[in-house]
Amino acid sequence: MRRVLRAAAPAVLLAALLAAPSTPASAADLRLVNDGFDNGLTGWSGSHSPGGVDPVLWDGRTTARVTDADPAAAYGRESMPGLPAAAGTRYTLNAQVWAESGTAQLYLRFRDASGRLLSGGANASATGRRWNRVTTSGVAPAGTATVSALIYSGVADVGTAYWDEVLITKNVSDLGVQIESSVPNATTFAGGSAYALFTGTADVNPQLAVIDLATGTTTRKLTIPDSAATPTVGGWAATTATDGSVYLGTYPNSKLYRYVPGQSTISDLGRAEGGYSFIWDLEAGADGKVYGGTHNDGRYFKYDNGAFTTIGSVPVVAGAQNVRSIAHDPDANATYLGTGTNAALIRFDNVTGRKDSLLPAAYAHDSMVGGLTWTGGRLFAWIDRTLLVLRVVRAADGSYAAETDATIKDVDLQHSPARDGKVWFVKEGLLHSYDVATRSVQATSVRPGLDVTGYTWSGGTLIGLGGATDGTRIFRYDPATGEGSTRPVSGTPVLPAAINTLATGPDGRVYTGGYLTGGFGVHDPLRGDGDDDRPDTPTRNGLSQTDSMLTHDGRLYIGAYPSAKLYAYEPGGSWPPALLHTGGEAGDKADDCEPGKGPPPQDRPYALAGGPDGAVYMGTVPKYGKRSGALTVWKEGTAARTLCVAQDQAVVALAYAGGKVFGGTSTRGALGVDPVYAPGASATLFSYDPATGAVRLHPLPLTAPKAVTALREVDGELWGLAGGTLFTLDPARPGTITTKRLFPDPDYAAHPSLAWRDGVLLTVPQDPGHVYGTLGDQIFRIDRSTKAVTVLLTADGMEGLTADHYGNLYYRINERLYRLAR
Repeated sequence: MRRVLRAAAPAVLLAALLAAPSTPASAADLRLVNDGFDNGLTGWSGSHSPGGVDPVLWDGRTTARVTDADPAAAYGRESMPGLPAAAGTRYTLNAQVWAESGTAQLYLRFRDASGRLLSGGANASATGRRWNRVTTSGVAPAGTATVSALIYSGVADVGTAYWDEVLITKNVSDLGVQIESSVPNATTFAGGSAYALFTGTADVNPQLAVIDLATGTTTRKLTIPDSAATPTVGGWAATTATDGSVYLGTYPNSKLYRYVPGQSTISDLGRAEGGYSFIWDLEAGADGKVYGGTHNDGRYFKYDNGAFTTIGSVPVVAGAQNVRSIAHDPDANATYLGTGTNAALIRFDNVTGRKDSLLPAAYAHDSMVGGLTWTGGRLFAWIDRTLLVLRVVRAADGSYAAETDATIKDVDLQHSPARDGKVWFVKEGLLHSYDVATRSVQATSVRPGLDVTGYTWSGGTLIGLGGATDGTRIFRYDPATGEGSTRPVSGTPVLPAAINTLATGPDGRVYTGGYLTGGFGVHDPLRGDGDDDRPDTPTRNGLSQTDSMLTHDGRLYIGAYPSAKLYAYEPGGSWPPALLHTGGEAGDKADDCEPGKGPPPQDRPYALAGGPDGAVYMGTVPKYGKRSGALTVWKEGTAARTLCVAQDQAVVALAYAGGKVFGGTSTRGALGVDPVYAPGASATLFSYDPATGAVRLHPLPLTAPKAVTALREVDGELWGLAGGTLFTLDPARPGTITTKRLFPDPDYAAHPSLAWRDGVLLTVPQDPGHVYGTLGDQIFRIDRSTKAVTVLLTADGMEGLTADHYGNLYYRINERLYRLAR
């Protein structure tokens, strides 16, 4: 946003501004030079009568003043040279003007390659002693080479006007990458180096970085190969085989890759036994073998001597969709497998094929065993931030069972190999050790400050590598001295991150939240709209995947996955923002909103709404393997409450209207439920009364709708989208619901993610006669009175919708942000 100047010393301030260089944003191909007159009239050429235009401070701003006292003359300045333009393209011009007297005029002009004026273009005018935003647009005629702006006072006009923020855009602008990621998802070690896998996007391949642990430098970066038929986006799995080769497991193509240290290429070994989407984990076995586990068929496989082999049944545990974690005991040739949807932990004998269940009964209602390590003669199992230390014992009949040596809460996923009888990990932000012999946990005063993706030992020094708020870092800790330190890694891959959600903040900027690897982007509308492969502003790190955003009472509220975290950010404040609530800590894992019982822990906050009393409402999808979402009510100074609203349905849309909170549900539960959609269920509308706490269902007059993915208060009414149908109701009489079919329903069977977040409805103050929306791959406009719909844009893969304070619309495709001029 433009800085506001105080007029304590106008002459001094203006002189300083005139001396300052004008610096357009990099690759901003439609950014006018000196668009805010911060550099006087640089970039603005005289036109019409001489004089009449000068740079001045007005109302605390740097402006161009047009003074016209002669009704027989015309005065103005045109932005020259013009910006590159193409015939047939629509361009929109925006400006702010204060018409102290008379009428101020703004023109969009098109010229050919010789500079000849082809068309004066469309124009707009304004009057009034206040700041007005004026907009005009036009289609470039044949022969157009450039487009420019003209601030103007015509013949027969007299008056004085002050101009500021003259900005231009074409109809559709690719604003480029908004978020970057420079932290790894998976790490393994060999020969004094870390091998770290950095995730890409649907359009950009992931990379493997070779990092020298002694110097903290990246010595080699290799792009992971793939094909159009089986694209590779990223990976969670890495291990070092006994022959020194590095293996990587990827998604969404379930491929296995091998890298031989020192070589310049990575080998594509093919898909792990079919078309399954994830290799979740890899573990080295004896004699160069590698074991792995997949999603979504719960497959346990081996790669040996160039061949994949499925081990045991498919799935390896009945009902398992995921083999999420693997640990291998080379002495016994046994592999430990952590699975889900419903958590299971088994010991698999690779010689006999015998399977023994080891999961303690207390964890039977968890969804997944997220991490396993065999070290120090013990099995370390990580389940929802609890680290279990298990002693595996053999009974006389040859079966195996697990006895729990320790239960350690609030532990990060990764932990070190055992050394000197101790295993090291981060608990509640501090480095801790676990003594295998004494079964005791000891805290240090060291805070690593990074999300460790792997540990190793160098001599007697513990080394960890992972992501911090400023990128990838190496952590070192000497148990002998108790001293720890971190250092940044130089030269790591910097890759674009896919945009998961977008919103306009209270400061008018467009915020974007990253998918999977997290991160946050900030775009200043119309001030950096080039097609750029780098963000306009540095990525803000420190948040996980953003699922929703809400501007409310001067704050930007952020819903983040996992564990349905709610944050609040005040523009200009500190980053990362303040954590207000964690939905994953509430609820009972054994319940799924059965009658009289509370909701299960929640995970994905896809819906946010605000109330007039400052309350924030969050609608969520539950943790893995559950169906029932919830409504969370948060208000400053009071404890958050999480409520069941519709059993076996997630809450994916919210809006405040008529004194109540209305919510829309999805018949799709969390990942891992089977079948995907609750049998026989219909998505519904519900209301929550903040005064009484009452929840009421409002069934829709539709045949078995799958999801209500959008809600919006419009002129006192509630509007919503259920598939391709628009419905409306009066909040005071919610029993009367009218519907209108706008589009065919999305293909929810082929694309179940659409049942969480496909639709958006949006009101734009600059256009009080319409409501804007998205569904499928299109942006459309609805007439508020007639409900007639007009499709404005169709683009493969587009999602999300927000508007800037000019009324332009923003959406995303993969990692790129786009603007549609309204």
